Amino acid sequence: MSLDNETNSDFPNRGNTTTELIGLDHFKKDLERDFYSNATIRCQYVTENKLNLYIDLSCNFGLIESLFHLNNGNWGSYYTASSKESALSPFHTSLYTLAEENQKLIDIEELSLTLKDTTITIAKIFDQSIPDQLSNILSTLSSHFVHFTKGISEMPYEIFVPVFEENKHIILDAEGLNQRSKMDFFDFWGLYFESKNDPVIYDLKTKKIIEKSDFFFLNQ
Repeated sequence: MSLDNETNSDFPNRGNTTTELIGLDHFKKDLERDFYSNATIRCQYVTENKLNLYIDLSCNFGLIESLFHLNNGNWGSYYTASSKESALSPFHTSLYTLAEENQKLIDIEELSLTLKDTTITIAKIFDQSIPDQLSNILSTLSSHFVHFTKGISEMPYEIFVPVFEENKHIILDAEGLNQRSKMDFFDFWGLYFESKNDPVIYDLKTKKIIEKSDFFFLNQ
């Protein structure tokens, strides 16, 4: 994925950056510092005072190395488990500062972590769901690594967080998004393997990979 500028065409039909945000460069630098990455940010205005961000963080190392840094408390600069739960992560604080500086409601619609061996795409499921739950998602990624890599025998080249069962009643309007449980991030993930033509589903509750059937991806 090219990261030349904020008008990257790898985010098709996902907004524009024609209106410059105050402090956007500082927000971008914070992300690049905390995640050891190059960042691409796209903006999509919902209303004049409300906008969503699409963020890609490209890191020059693989998933195992990123999880090593995460577990050492470095990658993402998250507070350790001994910190107060009420404390905001640097990621959440930077987003809050960006919103305050612009006097707008700013949320993250999609966050992609582009690593050397896999891409992790996290989709919004309710207001502020990604900034609220990113630390938990990354921690869960670490704790389930052995299981979704088939005993570390095969790395998925794409991971989608989350996916939903087709027969589960999901309301996609704004009110419905706010009603979703935070645990929806931790039911099912979508995986793409080189050995499979179609995506498979990782069930976090059973820690097993199942064949794709009646599931949908929020970004598709």
